[in-house]
Amino acid sequence: MNQNVVTILALRPSFVSLTLGLFLSTCSTEDVEWVEVPLGEDVFFQEELKFRSDTIEIPLFAGADLEYKLGMKLGNAVSYNWQAANLELPDDLLIEFHGHTIRESDAPGDVMFYKRHRTDSASGYLVAPFDGIHGWYFDNQSNGDIVITLNVSGFYELQ
Repeated sequence: MNQNVVTILALRPSFVSLTLGLFLSTCSTEDVEWVEVPLGEDVFFQEELKFRSDTIEIPLFAGADLEYKLGMKLGNAVSYNWQAANLELPDDLLIEFHGHTIRESDAPGDVMFYKRHRTDSASGYLVAPFDGIHGWYFDNQSNGDIVITLNVSGFYELQ
């Protein structure tokens, strides 16, 4: 066993030399032209954000539904995963992952559906396309109580 370690250590300097040689051969002293791409809206945000992570257990009785919401600003991102426990058939849980603006008066607001599906788990991430409320609508269409465990990390406020 020690012989293998010695062999690996003996190869290490040549590996470093080979890696350095490959790296240096890709570097060129020639001038390379760049095409500057204009900075678009909703790409760069200069603000100090507070990163957070939460695990939320959501009991959902048979035949019940609820919406779990996060407050997010345009460009903020979240990573999420959730799993439904005690669900016999994944088709018995309807999920709508969506976001909507905050209405200031009786005027209609905007709503955007990110994903609509029936399943017992999901994961992904979202970059908020606008300031507002973003989250999940869970509809337990089964005859049994379930518990949804939602893990979320990123830049948001619980609502």
